Amino acid sequence: MKQILIASFLVVSLCFSQYSLNVERIGGATHAGDANLFRASLINDGKTICSIEREIPFDVPFPASYVNEKSGTIVLTNSFDGFVEVYSANGKKMWEQNFFKGMGPNYERTITVALGSAYILFLTSDVTLPYAKIQKYTINGAKEWETSLPYSLGNAIVMSGDGQTIIAGSYAVQDNVFRRSSALLNSGGVIEGNADILFRTAAFSDNNTFIALISEREIVVISGENKKEIGRTARKTEGIITNVIWNGDMLIVQESEVKTTPDQLFHYANPTFIAYTKELKEQSRQNVPLPSFKLSRLIKTNDGVQFISTETHILLRDLK
Repeated sequence: MKQILIASFLVVSLCFSQYSLNVERIGGATHAGDANLFRASLINDGKTICSIEREIPFDVPFPASYVNEKSGTIVLTNSFDGFVEVYSANGKKMWEQNFFKGMGPNYERTITVALGSAYILFLTSDVTLPYAKIQKYTINGAKEWETSLPYSLGNAIVMSGDGQTIIAGSYAVQDNVFRRSSALLNSGGVIEGNADILFRTAAFSDNNTFIALISEREIVVISGENKKEIGRTARKTEGIITNVIWNGDMLIVQESEVKTTPDQLFHYANPTFIAYTKELKEQSRQNVPLPSFKLSRLIKTNDGVQFISTETHILLRDLK
């Protein structure tokens, strides 16, 4: 009975929001005329609300997918041909856009999305263009503005919950030197600061007072008020940084070992949880012997921060 209860809890806990996407990518096509199958199903309270399904030619990459957890708005992007498509929560296409119209297919470009409740931010780049760009649209498809970033290749983009702070990464190799930037912009597209990190994800504290930018090996904390760096540190273990969450003014960081199976499939193991001050001074750490997990997340509850994975859930009581 205990195992059944834990399984039921995990089903609820891993539905981190009202809406989520279940994406299936069924491949194997190898010849002209063959196609792979892509299916994105919108889930609400464990039930499938709608599905977007299509056949993808064998030599075209699968689209990337994004969902707004509160509204159920879905965005599909394919940087190869430059298309983005926006769907409502009932699966109806609302609008589409081609950011590279007339330029033809290209494997060396990006379209990355930050999807809010009222606006969508697209970070686009192509190796033939001088600068990566951010373009802001309303949910209904009206363009608000566009802003060029310092370098030519786009990376990740995030937006605070209130839509007032935007962070976007760009990079380039210039004169055999790797250059990187994480630009901090206001809601009008004006760049107000910069951090020297190429981040993978970000975490905003309550009221967006502090912002943590995370790569696999590095953390930078930015003041939300003056858009300046107040702390920087590198990973503390041999693993990589996989999750991060603010608990008040304390930053909880998860580092996980990366394991590879004989058939070259990877998974994570033995997470270590480290508590930092906002200036990234380590306060405590906790290691959990967990031999294997694929997906995980840190969430805040009334009892504190919990580690949730498909295999277990753990309340991190000793992190202070």
